[in-house]
Amino acid sequence: MPKKTKYEPHEHLFKVIREYNPSATDSSVKVYAQNIEKIYKDLGEPSGSFDLAILKDYGKVIDTFDKKEYSKNTYKNKLSSIITFLLASGVDKKIVGKYSDKVDMLSAKIDREKHKMEWTDKEKDNILTIDQLKEYLETMENKLPKKIETFKDIHSYQLYLCGAFHLEFPLRNELADTQIYYINEYNKIKHDEEVNYFVINNKKNTMECILNNYKTKKTNGVITFTVDDHELVKLFIKYYEASKKYFEDVQYDHWLLYDSKGKKLSRNDYTRFLNRVFDGTGNTISSSLIRKIVLSSIYPVDKIKKMSHIMGHSIKTEINDYVRS
Repeated sequence: MPKKTKYEPHEHLFKVIREYNPSATDSSVKVYAQNIEKIYKDLGEPSGSFDLAILKDYGKVIDTFDKKEYSKNTYKNKLSSIITFLLASGVDKKIVGKYSDKVDMLSAKIDREKHKMEWTDKEKDNILTIDQLKEYLETMENKLPKKIETFKDIHSYQLYLCGAFHLEFPLRNELADTQIYYINEYNKIKHDEEVNYFVINNKKNTMECILNNYKTKKTNGVITFTVDDHELVKLFIKYYEASKKYFEDVQYDHWLLYDSKGKKLSRNDYTRFLNRVFDGTGNTISSSLIRKIVLSSIYPVDKIKKMSHIMGHSIKTEINDYVRS
């Protein structure tokens, strides 16, 4: 096995953004820096070239992004990264203002779509029911190898386990920053506030999930919940044991997911990885689409929309002001 090399964003980007926002977590700064690297690549710039004049050309940037047909959320996230980098670099705020206006416009569109509880055109093209996704995962589970000996075997478990986990617990891409331990191992380590944890109780076949690093952490604090599907946890145990053995020649540090070279997946890597989970369906299934499919299977959307119309207020008002648990 090759020695594992830890990916780090370009030092210049990290330093500029860190100095601009000293209170941000390292993981947040890394995400911004990685996004900026990808944006320059999308704009046809050579690796390591971070010419501010490129991002100052608002028209060219927007034209490039429009042609790539990003989703509204992806589009918004890329523009937000640009704004952060330009502000950190001391660029004229008039230029930054153009990007901010575009972000506000996208945010308004996203907000309207959420409040209408309707699918976007792209989502309509890819939507499957929760039952269809579960049936597809059953076929994946039936094809899992009995023994885990090669990376191909490991990868098949990665795909299945992450797919099954997301259908029960529809997170974003938090599993990229998740480490896995047995409970006795976890109790002996120093806990990192930027790391999420899967803590397995192998006597009870349950797994505690501890979310320290996720989008709304500042608002909601640490989130913990338990996976009590014994059969699923047994598969996580089998995968965990096999991963420790397979990556024993590299610096194994308990990350849930590694690539074939023993490198931890980044959040951007995980976004692409999760899309591959449901490749065989012929549909593009993202974490955000899974979240909507799962929640839509729980809530009577049609009834909520009809009642909000009858009562003469928005869906948001109905849910926030009238619905009680």
